[in-house]
Amino acid sequence: MSQKVYRVMARQWRPEVFGRVVAQDHIVKTLQNAVLSDRVAQAYLFSGPRGTGKTTTARLLAKALNCEAGPTPDPCGACDSCKAIADGKSFDVLEVDGASNRGIDEIRQLREEVGYAASGGKRKVYIIDEVHMLTPEAFNALLKTLEEPPPHVVFVFATTASNKVPETILSRCQRYNFRRIPSEQIVAQLRTILEAEGLEAQEEALFLIARKADGAMRDALSLLDQIVAFSEGTITEEAVRNLLGIIPRDVYFELTQAILDRDGAAALNVVARVMEAGGDVGEFTEGLLEHGRHLLVARVSEGMEGEDLAEADRARYVDVAGRFQEDDLVRMLQVVSELELNLGRVSEPQFWLELTVMKLVKMASTVALEDLMGRLEGLEGLLKGRGTTGSRQPDRKSPQQEATAALPTVETAARDRPPPTGGEVTLAAVQAGWGALVQEVKAQKISVGTFLEAGSPRALEGGQLDVFFDRSRTFHANQVTRNREAVETAVAELFGARLRVVCRLDGDAASRAEQRDEHRAEADERVQMALQIFDGEVLRQ
Repeated sequence: MSQKVYRVMARQWRPEVFGRVVAQDHIVKTLQNAVLSDRVAQAYLFSGPRGTGKTTTARLLAKALNCEAGPTPDPCGACDSCKAIADGKSFDVLEVDGASNRGIDEIRQLREEVGYAASGGKRKVYIIDEVHMLTPEAFNALLKTLEEPPPHVVFVFATTASNKVPETILSRCQRYNFRRIPSEQIVAQLRTILEAEGLEAQEEALFLIARKADGAMRDALSLLDQIVAFSEGTITEEAVRNLLGIIPRDVYFELTQAILDRDGAAALNVVARVMEAGGDVGEFTEGLLEHGRHLLVARVSEGMEGEDLAEADRARYVDVAGRFQEDDLVRMLQVVSELELNLGRVSEPQFWLELTVMKLVKMASTVALEDLMGRLEGLEGLLKGRGTTGSRQPDRKSPQQEATAALPTVETAARDRPPPTGGEVTLAAVQAGWGALVQEVKAQKISVGTFLEAGSPRALEGGQLDVFFDRSRTFHANQVTRNREAVETAVAELFGARLRVVCRLDGDAASRAEQRDEHRAEADERVQMALQIFDGEVLRQ
């Protein structure tokens, strides 16, 4: 008695018609039009990530050319030719694995075969998968045939690394780039399959599968097959996490809270719990990097449209990201990225993960050098003012203690509205009061203030204040220049000095100015004083 053999979902649900190919509409439409107008090329190169439909589309093109009702842009899938191609039994469609048939001898044999006519009297299609694996000699042997193939032959090359295909081959092919499939479309396809199979799954469980598949439909179907076999009844989020080893998002939010609280013990405790539960350091680091990216996106944009997240998670990221500075998130991502790059080279990955987590905790308390110098500028004036009011009381704190206690108050005052200097204004004072200046200009003309906000003061010499803008903000710089008088008036009111404001674009001059400022900052006794008070260090990006 014969027993029915189970076909895995990746094979069972492989598209049999062009209309079922997911997320590659731009390619499908072009190929259908080519078949319809009889403008089929002699060679195609399909490139893109694994599992995105390259080989499937190549087979569909072969069906379209050899269907008994065709050539047709919509092969029937039911005729003998279509069935033979689907089952891999067609004499007119030859699939070659470029990884295992990569030598010159295999290509010579292929060259000898292309001269024979198609058995069905239509087209012979040669599909070479992972074509970039062919040797240079094999590519050279293929060149002449590829340039002038018999009229009944079509080549379709598929690769995940088009950069490794010689230019001489690329120039003889029509190229089509397959995109990663968005998570929403993967989820929709998984939901359709589950409904057809009579199965149920939680929405978040399907999103987890889609994210784990990383844009590859074949990977998603393989994971779904595995999870269906593991689950009893409804596929739950917990079941998917347990089977795939995915660390819950709540863990990363808990770690983020510990970083915000500057609680190193709590942060290390999060790592310890994950490792005790069998978590993988690489998996945790990859998830932490993704988590940090979501925070940065939430911080720099008004919403998180296009992110593969449930609505509740988007709201959560927006809320938490608002408690970080953009620069802090960038530095934190850089630190985690360095860990990910070096994990394969270290002997104790958990130790390096813990060290990185502690860096993140300490990094949350770093201060930008420009802000620190501005705060010390105001503090210097405050201490001088106190020195003239009378004799020192016996129970007063030391100058270092007073400086530490007074610093937050001075910061607030400097950022709200810096007092007029009454003398020569310094660059540090302008930088410290830049936010107040922007608000002052906005109060007069909101558009000009918004444009000014995109710039940063970096040089002050001879009564001229140089404000630098990124080259992508040329329009902003031009608008500030056109309204320079209003800006200069606001500067005079805030800082008690008439300065000429000049807008510049980032470039070599800006880089040299930043280098000079950096060296000057290291020698500045105020910076040295701050480093002693806070036991800190100067960070460079």
